[in-house]
Amino acid sequence: MDWVAVSAIATAFTGLVIMFTVIVGARQARAALEQIGEAHRATQLDGMMRIFEKFDDEQFVRARLYIMKELPARMQDPDFEDYLRNTPYSEVPWHKALTTLERIGVFVRMGLLEGEPFYYNWGNMIVGTWSDLEPLVELNRKVSDNPYLWKDTEWLAADAARFVREYIAENPRVRPSTGEPFTLEAYQKRSR
Repeated sequence: MDWVAVSAIATAFTGLVIMFTVIVGARQARAALEQIGEAHRATQLDGMMRIFEKFDDEQFVRARLYIMKELPARMQDPDFEDYLRNTPYSEVPWHKALTTLERIGVFVRMGLLEGEPFYYNWGNMIVGTWSDLEPLVELNRKVSDNPYLWKDTEWLAADAARFVREYIAENPRVRPSTGEPFTLEAYQKRSR
């Protein structure tokens, strides 16, 4: 018996076993990654559906309508700062919209919810609502002496604006009312 030949055969067999193990391991890793991806998509879908329910909530819709239609005039009242100081926050008419957007901002900022699929459906609304809320938030920060108040709503609006601008650049359309290219800035002016 030639020990060199036996050793060569054993080495070749060991190499084949190692190669087979690597192939099986790679397939298992790929399958595991696919399962993780599917679980991630299912979790994201569940989160998005829950957020959509919040946006369809009657209190949220009423709060947004107040922000768009009544808040600018209300902020001009001479007693508005006192109103902010003395009214429990849960009783202000914009409470539901601002707290909902703040929570979503936290979810997206912390990576618990992906922003881009969410912005695809609600980006314009978020940006438009923030545009209407920004003067109130600045006054609220002043009254409370807290520059971090509603920081995640502000962040959410900026991130949504980034997405909307990119989307508009890749998918240009004209405004039906003017025939000019649609821009986020023109949309914000219209919604005021």
